[in-house]
Order: sequence, then C-alpha cells, then structure tokens
Amino acid sequence: MKIEKLCNFYASKYHLSMILLEYLKEKNNKKVKVITFFQDEIEDEIKILIDKYKYDINNIEEIDFKMTKNIYDKEINFSKNNIFIVEGDLNYINDANEYILDNLKKMTNAKIINCYNFSHQKLYMKEIINKSDKILFTSGEKVID
Repeated sequence: MKIEKLCNFYASKYHLSMILLEYLKEKNNKKVKVITFFQDEIEDEIKILIDKYKYDINNIEEIDFKMTKNIYDKEINFSKNNIFIVEGDLNYINDANEYILDNLKKMTNAKIINCYNFSHQKLYMKEIINKSDKILFTSGEKVID
C-alpha cells in the first residue's frame, strides 16, 4: 500500500474549485476513484466553472462536491487507485484522514489531498507542509524539498 499526502491552500471556494478542476482534468483518463470529504460544499462553484470554461471531464458527474455532514457515515468504495479530497478546518481534516487511513485496504494506492483555507490556517502552514509529501497548486503537484 502506498499513501501519498498532498496539501493545498486556497483563498476562496472558486479558487479551490479551479485547482481541483485543473487537477481532475489531468487525471481524467486514468482509472482513479475520487472520494470527497467537504466541510463546506463547492458544488455550485464547480458547476459555474464547468459551464463557463467548458471543462471536458468525463468522470466529474461521479464526484460528490456536496458537504459531508458526518464523516463516519461516508461509504468508501475502494478501487486500485484512490484519490481522497478533504476540505475543512484542522479538526475536520484530521478526523477525515483518520477515518480514511483506518478504512484503507492493504492493496490500495491512495492520495489524500488536504485542502485548507489559507486565511483560517495561515498560522499552521509550516506544520501542515511538514506533514505532507507534496503541495497541490493550480499548475499541479510539487514535491516538498
């Protein structure tokens, strides 16, 4: 099992939506299962950006951009390669990560993308970055040196 942790810092829901759409566009043809945990939904922002910029993402309909009210009620259907997108405050993200790691199967490769609102988490950025393997930007993933 290989688990890769990414962090992302966003300024607004539109900023987060744009980053995720660009990232998912890149992953469009690969066989990955995207599972989300959102403390604040971004479904409206995603729809607006898809309509405005005509994103051609085949698997976007399968991705749930709504709020996950109870982390522990979320059913995880595993495939060989999973991408988990987690958005929220520090406690929400920590709880979701713990739930994901507790439920991962041994034969699963996974990426966990933890998305933090910059204005709420700027005091903890160094700690967050130190716990991550990569940072996700609009332009893609960057390995943390």
